[in-house]
Amino acid sequence: MKQLIAALCALVLLSACGGGKSVREEPAELQEFAAERRVKEIWTADSGASAAKLAVTLSPALDGDVIYTSDPKGRVRAFAADSGRRLWQARVKQLVTGATAAGDGLVVVATKKGEVIALDRADGHRLWASGLSSQALVPAAIGAGVVVVQSVDGKLTALSAADGKRLWRYERTEPPLSLHGTARPVIVADAVLSGFASGKVAAVHLRSGKLLWELPVAQPQGRNEIERLVDVDVSPVVVRNVLYAASYQGKIIALDAQSGRILWSRDVSTFSGMDADASNIYLTDDRGNVMAFDQRTGASVWKQEQLRARQLNAPRYVDGLVAVGDLEGYVHWLSSDDGRFVARHRVGSKAVRSQALAGRDMLYVSNQAGNLAALRLEKN
Repeated sequence: MKQLIAALCALVLLSACGGGKSVREEPAELQEFAAERRVKEIWTADSGASAAKLAVTLSPALDGDVIYTSDPKGRVRAFAADSGRRLWQARVKQLVTGATAAGDGLVVVATKKGEVIALDRADGHRLWASGLSSQALVPAAIGAGVVVVQSVDGKLTALSAADGKRLWRYERTEPPLSLHGTARPVIVADAVLSGFASGKVAAVHLRSGKLLWELPVAQPQGRNEIERLVDVDVSPVVVRNVLYAASYQGKIIALDAQSGRILWSRDVSTFSGMDADASNIYLTDDRGNVMAFDQRTGASVWKQEQLRARQLNAPRYVDGLVAVGDLEGYVHWLSSDDGRFVARHRVGSKAVRSQALAGRDMLYVSNQAGNLAALRLEKN
């Protein structure tokens, strides 16, 4: 309950909770613009039951030429990425809270009862199930024969991809109050990278679970627990051995992924996610601004402020553009050069919370109503 209260207070209100009147910022009205590209909806599919009234975001996964989805009722589906044709459907018979991950021949989801369930990528039959210390709200990381899951109690658990046997568990002390969510771990070479509610990011050895290094992204400050929230709920992004991490009410930092040496840092507050191209790192801050930073120096490249308070999801870089979804189901494409609006398309009326998937020449978008759409930008 404490986590949920913190999430509602910290993410929705601009002023602190308690004492005094709280002011909620109204979502910015969408402004007209001259579209430079036309959006073509290639196909749409039903990915399952709606999650619009739930405090979970069930992200789809793209593995090769197949997209995998899960819904809150435990239905897992596979779709051909080029046509949207359903390839198979399975049911895990539990409520799903963390989804979806795919890799090493597996499709993996996490359940409300704190279980990780692995299905066969080819046909969806159940391979194994393994228990966690608590439920997970984000997809697992899969690589090198290991499945790594971060649960809401802040623990990292590594499981064998072959049979689900627990390999190790990394535990650390977490604050009593945190946002309702965790960062998705990332596997890079022989390390697992993840952020924590303490405001720190850590690297753990993939095989042994031994801590390699740990650094603070932000330090708690303020007079109450809400003001002192510094969760790193954003999954790290790694480009050419440089790791980028960001926190709520804290900073974005760049550091050497092997040694943990900090290269630069900038003040920013975010909880939704990041993406990168060859030169910039992109994020949406807690006010709904889309921002671009130079990867080498951390200098601000541009800032798009016309989507404030529209509850944007994590940006996705695709084909020279940055795509973000909002609370009303709109997807906005921005120029990676200067942040100007290039195109816009609505995928249903429900919020687009999960980060879009980029594959070949298409963008795959899922909303909270269970609608999955493949979109392609074409010249006007």
